[in-house]
Amino acid sequence: MKTKIKIAALSGLCVVMASSFAMAEKKGNRQGGLEKRFEKIDTNADGSLTVDEFIGAASKRFDKADLNSDGILSEEELLSRIARKRAKRRAARMIDRLDYNGDGIVTKDEIQNRTRKRFALLDGNDDGKVEKSEMKRHASRSGKARNMRKHHRNGKKMYKKNKKHQ
Repeated sequence: MKTKIKIAALSGLCVVMASSFAMAEKKGNRQGGLEKRFEKIDTNADGSLTVDEFIGAASKRFDKADLNSDGILSEEELLSRIARKRAKRRAARMIDRLDYNGDGIVTKDEIQNRTRKRFALLDGNDDGKVEKSEMKRHASRSGKARNMRKHHRNGKKMYKKNKKHQ
């Protein structure tokens, strides 16, 4: 019975891996993920994947998710795996957004500079203070403000102010 569960779980992971390849390709391969995954799975580096390499990669993913190493993926183990992966992606996005100079780390100075810029966006009348009315006005157009923000690297301005709101 345990063998059937292992086979079913491994088959499920193969399906998940195949769909993740397709999704990465569909999304325009944002972070070079498709090539990285392919190279990681292509253990003999011959430029093609065999079923053994594909199953080997799925087995490694299974083993990572199987926290108690009992050969069975429980709902809790799958939830934990999903939560860890989501948290990792979210942290990477936050670093990408907050790391102004692109060195891969977020410093207190970067946070403070970002906070100053956000304060300047809120301070509609440029008096050095943010009043409730300015907060409400900003909240009502937060969608517009989000669209105005542009994250740039290499010393370019992090945000652009829309001339209409000055």
